[in-house]
Amino acid sequence: MVLPPATGQSPVTKRAAWNNRKFGCTLALFQIAFVVLFAVFVEYDWDALPFSKRIPDASNHRKTSANTTLDGASHSINDKDIRMQDRFSLRDYHSMYGDVQIMIFCAFGMLISCFKRYGYSSLGIAFVLAAFVVEWSTLMHGFFNLQNGKIPFSIVTLISADFAVAAVLISTCVILGTVSPLQYLMLAFMEVPFYSLNEWICLKVLKVVDVGGSMYLHVFAAFFGLAVSVTIYRPKLFIDELNKLKFGSKWNELIAMVGTLILFIYWPSFNSVFAPADLQNRAVINTAVSLLASCLGSFTASSVFTKDKFSMTVIQNGALAGGVVIGAVADLMIQPYVALLMGFSAGCIAVLGFLFVNPIVEKKLKIMDVCGVQYLHGMPGILAGLASAVVCGLATEEVYGSSFWEAFPAVVPPSSSPLYSTLQTAYPEIKPGYGRTPALQAAFQLLSLLVSVLIAVASGLFCGMILRLKYFDPHKQVDMFDDEYLWNIPRELSFDEEIDVKEMIGKLEKMLVTQQSAYPVALKDQLRGLESCLKG
Repeated sequence: MVLPPATGQSPVTKRAAWNNRKFGCTLALFQIAFVVLFAVFVEYDWDALPFSKRIPDASNHRKTSANTTLDGASHSINDKDIRMQDRFSLRDYHSMYGDVQIMIFCAFGMLISCFKRYGYSSLGIAFVLAAFVVEWSTLMHGFFNLQNGKIPFSIVTLISADFAVAAVLISTCVILGTVSPLQYLMLAFMEVPFYSLNEWICLKVLKVVDVGGSMYLHVFAAFFGLAVSVTIYRPKLFIDELNKLKFGSKWNELIAMVGTLILFIYWPSFNSVFAPADLQNRAVINTAVSLLASCLGSFTASSVFTKDKFSMTVIQNGALAGGVVIGAVADLMIQPYVALLMGFSAGCIAVLGFLFVNPIVEKKLKIMDVCGVQYLHGMPGILAGLASAVVCGLATEEVYGSSFWEAFPAVVPPSSSPLYSTLQTAYPEIKPGYGRTPALQAAFQLLSLLVSVLIAVASGLFCGMILRLKYFDPHKQVDMFDDEYLWNIPRELSFDEEIDVKEMIGKLEKMLVTQQSAYPVALKDQLRGLESCLKG
């Protein structure tokens, strides 16, 4: 049962109630601002309008290869009015949008609910931050991609926003349980613009290959969260004491494992949703294979390098590392054995980092990484960036065939090149690029990795300094990893109460068998005692 709040509240309860009200009022103000901004800037994209309102424009074609519709029928762009062709984002993206939604709104919250004292807060904070970031990211991402002063809104916009949610939730996992709801909210508000900037630089300016966001998402989020953790760290707060609060329970770890399995199943959709049509199948295959290998790698490293039993938390971190490490090259021609090798390596690295590197970082550097984000997202993300440089440097048109120009759009010659005219004849929908060589593209992959780290660290340090302000209600140590500070928690029976209940039930069973004539009155008396026991 849920206990009602006491009439005379303790100072802690009063402080928590005031902080919750401040959080709610701030959230309401943000929502009002978002409504106004949506009204001014956001409008339905081309394919969400009625047929009669659609303006023929070949630039609105999505995901389909040149001269081919989704049903495989070959058509020239001039065959019929583009408004009537079945090239719509709903048909292209809806299935994978559902997969990504399950990952973000369901599985991620379950994954981080592994702490017994912080299960309610993990799920609740992840839920509200996801909803907040989808709205805020829609605006920020749109401001970097304005069309005629407006933000086109479609299912693609929602998927892009879900990617931003993933970045924010990854960063919050570094400091999970140690900050207040208002600090979580402000972290999300400040991180989204920097994430959008980093994404725009990597994908639009540097034109890097990173279909699954290994660098611009995972590496950025991991180092952003680490920088925030370094900045808000309090010298008086001993990490050893804080670690004592990070204990789990059988049921919490089972819930977290279910979240891990859901992420494991749907991660191929996350890595392939933005891949061009000709490359999407390959992205799904490579991601699935890499995840299988990382699962094996996590169990291997956990059993070989430790003398202890298997840890559910360690396995969860290692098993998902394959989805991160393969993201940058998921849609490239790497062959399945390379995906297996990368996934297995990432699983081993994640486990070894969590078991051996994390304790050293905590004790020597006094840096707290609550959920081991650096070992699930940071280190595999860096490995992904390095691997992408190698794969891009070795890429040739003979290997990739017709998908070469889709896989590496920056390698396409500029519009002034005679080669571009030749390519346009074969691929009418091809857009001019920068004419890079594969080696130069490899250099840009490394540059993108460096840029993501630098932007993440600089912006994370800045945001951490802001979050330290008293206005944002920084948690005291007594409030950390404590659901009761924020939530009404159903009270569990003590051991003695459980024994009393069992004895009472036994008496009731005997009474119903041996005293059938008198049981109606006696049963009421016994049930009153059982009720008082449950309430007590």
